[in-house]
Amino acid sequence: MKRQWLSRWSFLILLLLFSLLLAGCWDYHELENLFIVTGVGLDQVADSDKEEDPDKEANTEKMDVTLQIGKTQSPSTGSSDTGTQKSSAILLKTAKDTTMESIMQLDQDSSRTMLLHHNQVMLLGRDLAKSGIENRIDAFLRNQQMRMEVLVMVADRRAEDILAAELEEEEISSMYLYGMMQDLYNVSPHYKIRMLDFVSRLRDGTSSAVAPIVELVEQEDKERLKLKGMAIFKKDKMVGSLSSQEMQGYIWTMGNVKQGALAAQTDLGRAVFRIVKLEAKRDIGLNPNGSIRGTISVYATLALTELRGFSGMTPLELMPYLVTLSENEIKRQIRDAFKVAQELDADIYRFGLDFHRRHPKVWKTIEEQWDQLFREMDLDLQVKVKLPATGQIAKSLEMEEPKP
Repeated sequence: MKRQWLSRWSFLILLLLFSLLLAGCWDYHELENLFIVTGVGLDQVADSDKEEDPDKEANTEKMDVTLQIGKTQSPSTGSSDTGTQKSSAILLKTAKDTTMESIMQLDQDSSRTMLLHHNQVMLLGRDLAKSGIENRIDAFLRNQQMRMEVLVMVADRRAEDILAAELEEEEISSMYLYGMMQDLYNVSPHYKIRMLDFVSRLRDGTSSAVAPIVELVEQEDKERLKLKGMAIFKKDKMVGSLSSQEMQGYIWTMGNVKQGALAAQTDLGRAVFRIVKLEAKRDIGLNPNGSIRGTISVYATLALTELRGFSGMTPLELMPYLVTLSENEIKRQIRDAFKVAQELDADIYRFGLDFHRRHPKVWKTIEEQWDQLFREMDLDLQVKVKLPATGQIAKSLEMEEPKP
């Protein structure tokens, strides 16, 4: 009886294992029948007919859609004497009124099926971003293949040029961009703008969306991609940008900074610090006269990594001076970024959303005037720096060796 019971259970277990091994996926596709999209670029349509007929009106509805396809098979390895190497990506491009029409057209004209599940980045050309992108990205919100985690970036010029870049470090430029932003995410999560984050700001009514700007440069006959600040959107249109240094000030304001660098210069010398940790708190309230008051409190722990000059100071004078120096530099960069945002009437800090949550009744009376209130907002900025150590030596070389 016992053997019979064990035999039945063994049969059931084997049957279950075979079922798992034989199970298939309902939407399974052979790899050789797919085009795996790794990057999508949206640009203002390049109207070549305009040069031939200057009186012809440009089609502002259409846009150039570029898909970067990661090859599913390695390029054939030829003789090493040829000195040539095939790219690991190909570009497909068309011009339609919407993204999905373009993808469907490219799908129809191709022998393979477009797979968008692995798309890493959506690049917006600068001209398209300035003209308005709400209707342009609708497909990314509705189509199930379009992931909301895809990165949103703005190309300094045209998105297709970024996707077509031939890089030494990475053959697929979209994968390079993803790796770049992942590294910056380890510095602060606020560098990495996903479609979900971007659309959330567009939809909340008062906040302004931001997105990193990527630039294609040529150095020593080689193409490179680098970050060139951050684009600022008012509603769905790009209205301005932060420089690289101003972007850093914005990131510090948002807090949760795990690493980074800070350089400060005075007439006495130059000091370079490593950010060990930086946190920030933002508060919003009303002044007695009815104006808006914003408060930003920054708490940073730094480590001194390089020191040049300061020959007229003693070590006891140096430490408090460096603390004040670093605090003033953090304040300067934060204020520079805040000034740009105010000039653009762009609440990139989500102060309006915070005020709405804390004072919902008052918000109803000021919502329509929020742009003006934000532009005139008083900013109370407080920065507190801890500098626990100066490195292996407490002085610069100029301080160690007195001048004759």
